[in-house]
Amino acid sequence: MSLMSLSDHEDFTKKVIQPISRFRAFVYTAIANLTWLQDDAYVLAPLDLFESIRKENLLTSYKLPHISVFQKLMLFKQPDERTELELQTIEWMFEIGFKCFQLCPTDIKTALMRRATYKCYGPGRWILKQGHLSTNMYLIVKGQVMITEDVQNPVTKLMENTERCKLKEKHSFGESAVMFNTLRTNSVQSLSAVELISISKNDFMDIIKDNLQLKWNENAKAIKNSSYFKHLSLMELHKCSTISSIKTFKNHEYVLGKGTGDVDYAYFVLEGEISLILHLEIEEIVKSCRNVRFKVYKLRKTSEKLNKKKYSNVYVDTCTFLPDSCFNIGENVKDKEFMTTHIAETKCLCVPLWFMAETQKLKCWELVKLDLNSIIPSKDQVFSKLYPGGDKLK
Repeated sequence: MSLMSLSDHEDFTKKVIQPISRFRAFVYTAIANLTWLQDDAYVLAPLDLFESIRKENLLTSYKLPHISVFQKLMLFKQPDERTELELQTIEWMFEIGFKCFQLCPTDIKTALMRRATYKCYGPGRWILKQGHLSTNMYLIVKGQVMITEDVQNPVTKLMENTERCKLKEKHSFGESAVMFNTLRTNSVQSLSAVELISISKNDFMDIIKDNLQLKWNENAKAIKNSSYFKHLSLMELHKCSTISSIKTFKNHEYVLGKGTGDVDYAYFVLEGEISLILHLEIEEIVKSCRNVRFKVYKLRKTSEKLNKKKYSNVYVDTCTFLPDSCFNIGENVKDKEFMTTHIAETKCLCVPLWFMAETQKLKCWELVKLDLNSIIPSKDQVFSKLYPGGDKLK
């Protein structure tokens, strides 16, 4: 931290903080951070060994799902003073923590990491208050918080503070209000000593909003027009639009299957058509009866050992997905491949499966999965249709 002389500010006496207030702020800061400062033995290390210890611990931090004291010290540095090695050690935050930034380009994620800061709160502290303007979004790296909401009692007509859920390590909160410039819809209180990674609203506006706002608006429009998401709240809609993406495919292009596509996302057809190709492995057996030769066809079962010379591959176009239909929402997709038809362009909205599982109002997916599994023919049904009775005469 640089020191400034009194001559740097002509009106220093007017703006200076009282010594007692400065001392009190310093003590409060030390107490707030005491939980992580007192546990590390690096304080006793000689100065000439500190840099080697720091690098060794930073390299170790690559594999840790939390931040070490060296990373906390790095987050106290000025953004431009943070090295690439230091930034890379907290890259996991954008993979398992701030999920809304997973689809961001690498340069944008790096810029966000460079601006991220560290905060520590003691137990029983209010971190966010319902109805207030948004200033930061947070990722929990240690401790637990409680999400509450002020709800009016239908009998007494009084506002009551109601617990909604509890969040622990690797969960984030406060993103929606920052991203969409809305008032806080919940309050957040620390249940224990809590360590947080924070990204400010100003940094978010400077780095990411102009790059992704148009894309998020397009996602939100597609989500609102889909019959599957009509029960989402405004906050859930905002979150879904930031973590989803719209993918465009050319004609006769693989969408999912043969190692292509992301199995962790559900696909909702917006435009075009997608064919479901079922992969069958057929064994051809030649038999004879009373000097009459004929062939018998057998479908390979999953439990049978695969012998490539024994089975031949058969691909069957079983059905076509039209706009406002969906697939890979949790139904059985084994041995199934999804491919666009002859239409020049097909668009799909891709929504993470973890979001669908977490959203209570989307429990209807269980019914949709049952419908898909009952409507789409199984391998046995397709085989019986292609080879009635399981055999054909030569």
